[in-house]
Amino acid sequence: MTELDFTYDDSGRAQFHDTCVTDTNQPQFQEEWQRRAFGLAVALSEFGHYSWDDFQGELIRAIDQWQDSGQTNESWEYYDHWVNALQRIVNTRGLAEDGYIGPRDRDDH
Repeated sequence: MTELDFTYDDSGRAQFHDTCVTDTNQPQFQEEWQRRAFGLAVALSEFGHYSWDDFQGELIRAIDQWQDSGQTNESWEYYDHWVNALQRIVNTRGLAEDGYIGPRDRDDH
């Protein structure tokens, strides 16, 4: 598994390694839902709902829990863990709750 390492431009948007935007073989997704989950996680981070480090921490915890559960004899599905991490951070941050106030609408922004 390769770890995503983002750099950011002056506006705070994530910039991908050149191979992610110029090499048609990278990044690779087996299913369209995987591409969408990837994009959603990146977009929510870029819009300030959480830091990318926070998402990576959730992803690490999701994989650790899977390993600790003893289910490691099942097939490895990276994006299943990605979606699990995304769901956890969305729930933790209250992003799907009624009345959620986005970062740009908060008084402290």
